[in-house]
Amino acid sequence: MPTMTGQDVSPRIMAPAPRYTLIWVGVLIGVGLYFSDIFLDVMLFNQGTLRDQLLHPTGHELWMRLIVLVFSTGFGIFAYSVQRREHAVSSREQAAEKRLDVLFDSAAEFIFIIDPEGIILRANQCVFATTGYSRDEVVGRNIKEFFTLESQHTCDCSFSGLRERGYNRADIDFVCKDGSIINMECSATAVPDDVGAFTSFLIIQRDISERLRAARELEESERRFRAIFNSTYQFIGLLDQKGIVLEVNQTALDAFGASNADIVGKQFWEAPWWIHSSQLQKRVKDGIVEAARGKLVRFEGEHISKDGQRVVVDTSLKPVFNAQGEVELIIPEGRDITERKHAEEAAQRMQQESAHVMRLSTMGEMASGMAHELNQPLTALVSYCGTALQLARDTPSLPEGYIDILERASGQAHRAGSVIRHLREFVSKGNHNKTWVVMADLIQGVIDFIDWELRSSDIHVTLQPDSSACEVFIDKVQIEQVLVNLIRNAIEAIRQTGKSGGQVDIATRVAADGSVEVTVADNGPGIDPRIASSLFDPYQTSKEDGMGMGLSISRSIIEAHDGKLWADEQRQQGALFCLSIPECA
Repeated sequence: MPTMTGQDVSPRIMAPAPRYTLIWVGVLIGVGLYFSDIFLDVMLFNQGTLRDQLLHPTGHELWMRLIVLVFSTGFGIFAYSVQRREHAVSSREQAAEKRLDVLFDSAAEFIFIIDPEGIILRANQCVFATTGYSRDEVVGRNIKEFFTLESQHTCDCSFSGLRERGYNRADIDFVCKDGSIINMECSATAVPDDVGAFTSFLIIQRDISERLRAARELEESERRFRAIFNSTYQFIGLLDQKGIVLEVNQTALDAFGASNADIVGKQFWEAPWWIHSSQLQKRVKDGIVEAARGKLVRFEGEHISKDGQRVVVDTSLKPVFNAQGEVELIIPEGRDITERKHAEEAAQRMQQESAHVMRLSTMGEMASGMAHELNQPLTALVSYCGTALQLARDTPSLPEGYIDILERASGQAHRAGSVIRHLREFVSKGNHNKTWVVMADLIQGVIDFIDWELRSSDIHVTLQPDSSACEVFIDKVQIEQVLVNLIRNAIEAIRQTGKSGGQVDIATRVAADGSVEVTVADNGPGIDPRIASSLFDPYQTSKEDGMGMGLSISRSIIEAHDGKLWADEQRQQGALFCLSIPECA
């Protein structure tokens, strides 16, 4: 162990290696005893002369003297071996202590040895090099003096536990000489003495400033990631290979009124987004299997939002690969494409409407051309009929009924001309200038225009005009188109029933607000409840060969006249359509 004092820092002086002195001392003692015995025998006991004792000793005396000499020499050899062993042990201890001193001072952490009162007994070189304090400014002071106030409180709380358990750790802030603060991870270990009492403590402090900075940066990065993850308009999550939900962003939760507890830890296809459709659940489950094999999966599906609205979501399942090229995670993403779908459908409807208008325009041009071509022969026919009738009247003795036949033929020719003229006005593109029109007269003209269709269908049409002359300021051709469409819809509905005696009742009246109302009622099958709410939407029809544009265009025309067009959904028998136009539309 390092020395417990701060003053003992000088290099240790190694003791010299033992020599053979003790052996020689033993030999000399033996020789001295040998000659001492000879002198005692000669001088004290008068046993011969010195020469005789040296050259001719008795056997007993010789053996005694040799035993003493050998014993003394052996004792010297034994003492030498003991001294040599002690020297070797001391050398090893001094070398170990020197190595500990080197390790102590070369450690990259702060190392302190303190007494039970917290007084610093020794500190390693890293403390002085890093903090700017000298050895005299550190050793002998309480270690808490180098901590911030908060860390001093932490030290007080931890030190009691250190005395009880022999070990403790805490994070503290160390104040350097220049006032800068180092974040340290402090571990303290009690060092017991021979009887087990804690007489000193080893304090090791590691600089964790960089680690804390990295942790703060990681936390900030995680916060930014979470902010982006949760605020993006897309639905994003994280799945394992088996489709278990690990993460889901707040956007997805808010859109469907779910919580983390409803989703995290469960199979993705069991989330609230999919449970309304077993077909979608199967698609998701199969998609996760494909994504787990490394394939990007993408599909569209219809979901129910938290407010009950149907939304279309473009969903993708993207595999995430690890360094070995294996699928480790799956990222599900979803984008709400409801508005885009609506825009695509609106564009498609607009294209279909444009195509329909072009067809109507082409038909109008064809009808106008036919009316023009037929007008000339009809004019000639009227002229020929008139001439024939005049000649017949001037000719006596004609067969009975002859003049009546010519008069009927002339009347039908005039009627055909009127129909052709009306057709030309109806399909005329013109400027559609508004003019004052009596509504009852306009309706009667439309009835006359489709009279041939009524007779062929065995359907009777009645007109019940208001007692007052209901005049409106309208585009005559456009309102005629609306009326033709309503009456023909009634005719076709009655035809579908296959019964005879069809009836279409048309009535006009002046409403309390001064607007003119027209009702068209029939005794057909009525309005299909399945399409009642979307009756006026484009492409909505119950006819097998219908385009579904008639009522939509009719409502647009009426609304362009600041009026209204609606159906009475409460009518029990047949259908009833109503239109209202302001008097000065």
